[in-house]
Amino acid sequence: MSIIARELTKAEEAEIIRLKEEGEVMLQTDGTPEERVAKIAEYIKKTSPDLDLAEELGYVLGSLYGEAVREKYNWKWLFVSENDLEGYAITSKDHGYTFMVHDYFMQVIIQNKPDNSMVLFELMTDMTGNRNGFRMIG
Repeated sequence: MSIIARELTKAEEAEIIRLKEEGEVMLQTDGTPEERVAKIAEYIKKTSPDLDLAEELGYVLGSLYGEAVREKYNWKWLFVSENDLEGYAITSKDHGYTFMVHDYFMQVIIQNKPDNSMVLFELMTDMTGNRNGFRMIG
């Protein structure tokens, strides 16, 4: 049950940036990481996203959120897989955590789960785990 991770290709990195920029336009934000995370939380709270668009929105919101985490906390994008779950994740080897943000936002939309992304963002500086380990968040 170990997590397997690999670096992103240049094309994958470019796609995450493209999706982040799409999210900035959609939410009318290009400010600080904190502002972007707040806009995501506000969007999820105040709208009822179309379930048919859940996958697309999950990638857009997840990329915007993940880039905010990368910029603020110096986390890194990796492609991770664990058991039957695989995808892009924002990861901190120093803190020992990985967060599959695209999947997280898809589940918030599809299953109408509470969105705790803003609280989690604020707690990331205090998170400690096994250095170079990959404990899943979300």
